[in-house]
Amino acid sequence: MAQQSFQTRPGPPTMSADDAACRACRGQMRAHWQERPHARLMVVASTPVVEAFGGGVETRYLCLECGHTLLHSTGRFGQGWH
Repeated sequence: MAQQSFQTRPGPPTMSADDAACRACRGQMRAHWQERPHARLMVVASTPVVEAFGGGVETRYLCLECGHTLLHSTGRFGQGWH
């Protein structure tokens, strides 16, 4: 049997979560969890979260500048901007 040679395609470049984000969103992702959202963020959804040792609220924001989606969590285990 003839051996086949396989050519590998170069994969997509690795991207971090903030590659497509504007400067304000990149700053927001690094902000303290109690920091207020920047001026161009619009609330898309807000959901209470029930956890075994206390709940919180997860709020999803959409940036009107770059279209990036940010999540703010006030829960005990995931506090902060994601």
